[in-house]
Amino acid sequence: NARDNYGITAFMWACNWGEIDVVKLLLEHSDIIDLNAKNIDGLTAFMWTCVKGHKDVVQLLLDYSEKIDLNARDNAGVTAFMCACDSGDSDVVQLLLDHSSKNIELNAQSYYGMTAIMYACLVGGQTDVVQLLLDCPEIQLHIRHNDGKTAFGLACSQGHNDIVQLFLNAP
Repeated sequence: NARDNYGITAFMWACNWGEIDVVKLLLEHSDIIDLNAKNIDGLTAFMWTCVKGHKDVVQLLLDYSEKIDLNARDNAGVTAFMCACDSGDSDVVQLLLDHSSKNIELNAQSYYGMTAIMYACLVGGQTDVVQLLLDCPEIQLHIRHNDGKTAFGLACSQGHNDIVQLFLNAP
């Protein structure tokens, strides 16, 4: 559980780099390793893994969900699901959606009022992720962030025509 100058533990580094064999070994010692430790930005190993798109490690961590806080928030109130949507890795997003029964908060809002679908709409080229979210009946589309915009409004304001078209084609 020792930390470097940025608050990062060995477990976090293993997850960050997708070192699945090391992660497995460390998870076998989860009684002495802090699986929910946060770095100075508030990121956990699970968040980093979702950002980096290490699907196999994400799956492994989901298997330990009784010991891992899947809804932990960083210093801006961002969750791992939001991180995955922001990063645009549709495989990881699909994996998290498939495991939403593990109480992953799909409509959580950051401290700025942003939701996972808002993060996906903010970045261009996230059409695969946005489509996955639009196909998920649990995703709430009418939530507004602190400035009053919805996910659709963000896509429009950023000029992401492909994402706007997805919304227009959605049932």
